[in-house]
Amino acid sequence: EFLWQEGHTAHATADEAIEETTRMLEVYRTFAEEHMAMPVITGIKTESEKFAGAERTYCIEAMMQDGKALQAGTSHYLGTNFARAFNVQFQSQEGKLEYVYATSWGVSTRLVGALIMAHSDDNGLVLPPRLAPIHVVIVPIYKSDADRAKVLEKAKAIKDSCDAGTIVRVDDRDNVTPGWKFNEWELKGVPVRIEIGPRDLEKGQVVMVRRDTGEKRPVPLDAVKETVARDLAAMQTALLDRARRFRDEHSMTLDTYEDFKKQMEQEIPGFVSGGWCGSAECEAKLQEETKATIRCIPLDRATDPCPCIRCGATGQGRVVVAKAY
Repeated sequence: EFLWQEGHTAHATADEAIEETTRMLEVYRTFAEEHMAMPVITGIKTESEKFAGAERTYCIEAMMQDGKALQAGTSHYLGTNFARAFNVQFQSQEGKLEYVYATSWGVSTRLVGALIMAHSDDNGLVLPPRLAPIHVVIVPIYKSDADRAKVLEKAKAIKDSCDAGTIVRVDDRDNVTPGWKFNEWELKGVPVRIEIGPRDLEKGQVVMVRRDTGEKRPVPLDAVKETVARDLAAMQTALLDRARRFRDEHSMTLDTYEDFKKQMEQEIPGFVSGGWCGSAECEAKLQEETKATIRCIPLDRATDPCPCIRCGATGQGRVVVAKAY
């Protein structure tokens, strides 16, 4: 079972409905890139891939770290198809009963899977700061009760000094070791870890670790607040840049079917930009023979003539083809 965020709207004209459909696509693109730090391609689904009953299905497609595509969200222009099926009408300004033009759009909890597959590593989750439930964890290190009191006092002062909106947790558990805590919070993907012990207090510093890079460095006590804010912003940007770089490194333009089939057999198949003649038969055969699908017709694609990647016939523009979940 999975959960949906879903919306439906009804409009007086086709233009209004299409505007709403594309507006919601942009909402999903913005959320994926600016909050999830996951770059996406916006496009239109082919006739065989679109939502049943829709006039047009728009989508965002993301590449996971295994080089497969994930449909991360969809927005559908339904025309009057569902209005006619369920007799949904409104009275126009002219006093006539007319069928509404409808939209439907949604994302689901598959975005949780997308977040994990797009960023995480062999040590566990890597969470973008804008979505992390905890931004900073402070791990106090001590041996004696006297050291414990001093270190915890400073740890709580650091927590209180951080910017509003920065969620900080002081892990003061006594039943596990500091090393255990390091591993646990790394596994949970907390963006920033701060380590502080008696020696750090003597030096007037803490040790700060960023989850995405693993970089471990001393930070003066009076610079912790600014460094935390800077690291969180930098990590959010770095995750998007890293994911986009990975996608670009595993995206290519191919023109022959042999080259395409060889690429789909690679460990990381990636995204292929290939021509398509528009034939449903070519699309079906391509899927049958390679297990790949046309993920979308990019909204920003050029329409220069190019050979269909399967049959070689001249097509009008390229599509994104990939193996997918």
